[in-house]
Amino acid sequence: MTHSRTPDSRSVEAGIARMEGYLLWQAEIDRARTDAEAFVDALDWPTSAQRDELVALLARRQLDLSRRAVTRIATRALQLRREYQQRYDVLKRRLLVTALALLSVLTFLEVLLLTR
Repeated sequence: MTHSRTPDSRSVEAGIARMEGYLLWQAEIDRARTDAEAFVDALDWPTSAQRDELVALLARRQLDLSRRAVTRIATRALQLRREYQQRYDVLKRRLLVTALALLSVLTFLEVLLLTR
């Protein structure tokens, strides 16, 4: 069955962003596990069961740290976006007011010159 509606560009972009986030997080999971395995491999004392438990514990710890870092970065990015949007809005209003004032002055001068 085909859909009669095609997705709009925003929903496509959101879907791509979700997929990218998913793939990035899967890569982070793989990296955390690989790093944990490399660390535990350097130890000569754990049994197989202890090794598996250590790898899982270290990988989970790294993922918790990564999640907190990503959350902090995302929060800060949203704060910056709001701050820059506010600054942009203020500059846009100032530009509009300046343009209108300049247009008013030019119109006044034109009327003044035409009435002479």
